[in-house]
Amino acid sequence: MTAQDLSSGLTTQIEYATQTAPTEPFWTENLLFAGSDPVADIGFWLHLGTVPNDWSMWEDRVILRLPGDQGVLSMWAYHRTAPERRPAGSNLAFECLEPFRRWRVTFDGFAQHIANADMAAGLAPDGPRKRLTIDLEVTCVTPVWDAQTSAKSASGKGDMNSQSWAKEHYEQMWRAKGKVRVGEQEIAFDGTGWRDHSRGPRGGATADPWGGHVILGCLFPSGRAVILSRYWRPDGVINLEGGCVIDADGTFHHARFGEGPRLTGLELSGEHLPVEFSWPGGSAALTLTTRTSIWTAMAKQLAIGKDLSGTGLMYVLNFGPMTWDGEVGQAYIERSDPLNNPPPALRAPAG
Repeated sequence: MTAQDLSSGLTTQIEYATQTAPTEPFWTENLLFAGSDPVADIGFWLHLGTVPNDWSMWEDRVILRLPGDQGVLSMWAYHRTAPERRPAGSNLAFECLEPFRRWRVTFDGFAQHIANADMAAGLAPDGPRKRLTIDLEVTCVTPVWDAQTSAKSASGKGDMNSQSWAKEHYEQMWRAKGKVRVGEQEIAFDGTGWRDHSRGPRGGATADPWGGHVILGCLFPSGRAVILSRYWRPDGVINLEGGCVIDADGTFHHARFGEGPRLTGLELSGEHLPVEFSWPGGSAALTLTTRTSIWTAMAKQLAIGKDLSGTGLMYVLNFGPMTWDGEVGQAYIERSDPLNNPPPALRAPAG
């Protein structure tokens, strides 16, 4: 039996890191794996990206939420990575084993330990490092959701070309198994998550200014999944929006994002966030309950902690359960908003 095509029409080559030096100013390539295991009680945000105007220099970022009230591990570095190792940084590497299907995610290094109290008190101070290794076999299980295609569908809004962070962007849900070692403690990981891959100019006033965003992905035990995404300008005009529902058998449907949770404050856990969406086969009004939270300061390059200086632009990562028709999935959601000067009620672009 032939395996389902998960590419959604994208080329196989797009899964691999670019090997030709870009000529466009501020051009970057960025890849992210975010996921959680509720039994192990850990969640992570693993990011690799090239530096604008210095594309052979890779930034690797690791943010890992420890079990219980143990806090967060954070690592941030830059590395001029050899072409054969890309996408990779100094300690973090993503290896594509089979496009749109299998990846290996590894990290081997040290990360700063940040207590929850320090994260909540302000920008986290420097602190002790802990030995950290991550080794995961990732299996992609849904068709790719492509932002540009989605925005142009009947259920979407805006355009990737108006974005200041990329001109190409796609996302996919996955399952993974492996090991995470923190110091002498080895934690078995068996969880789910969301990944993305973006290319294009980032920063440098290349397009619309950033006003805020919501991204959400949830894979359910049956294989059903939902992906939703919304971005807006400081004036509240939505400049990119779309989503999808994927049936248990892998059938893909473009979805319309209805009510979605904006970031209005900072809470470590227990938020009940509305998630509404519709597609040609129906509609759903769900609630995501945050189990853990990671706070980062967007104006400080996603430094861990609370920073309400200036506009108070915060970028918050959450993991938590979401129930749909009796099935419980573990959702990933990220939100940003300038908490001191939030944009007005969001509205569709003209035309």
